[in-house]
Amino acid sequence: MDETLAHLVPQPARRVITARGDYIAAFDELLPHVRRELRVFDPDLAQLDLNSPDRVEGLRRFLIANRDSRLYIAVHDPDHLTRHMPRMMDLLTQLSTKIAVHRTVDDAARAQDCFVLVDAEHVIRRAVAAHPRGVVITDDQKEARAMRERFDEIWQSSVPAVSATKLGL
Repeated sequence: MDETLAHLVPQPARRVITARGDYIAAFDELLPHVRRELRVFDPDLAQLDLNSPDRVEGLRRFLIANRDSRLYIAVHDPDHLTRHMPRMMDLLTQLSTKIAVHRTVDDAARAQDCFVLVDAEHVIRRAVAAHPRGVVITDDQKEARAMRERFDEIWQSSVPAVSATKLGL
């Protein structure tokens, strides 16, 4: 690479997060930068608070900005999403072809970590979802590729969990 252009290429960075609020703040920081896909693995989405008006609007902007934009969510338990996140459920209804929510089964249902993967470039990860300590990794395709493989394994060991349509009489 030309040395005069090397300074223009983002360098991988890593920072530790130590509080639950840092996890949400990192998500808020990276959400405006999502271009193609956002992958979320979380026990139930309760701590990530994807139902806040600003986060739902940020997700909406991301999803409608590009016809290929996608949001993939894998959870152990979708109950919090379906019962306590009406804005997210509305977004799912409005953009059902761009959002998929799965529930983990088998080995994936025992996973204890949680993470957000942004465009195979940025990762927010907590090794144990019940603990606040984690890491934010930006502009690191190697680390993101490893997390993408992890997400794909979880996704393969999951089933569709939330439908955009409501059935009833």
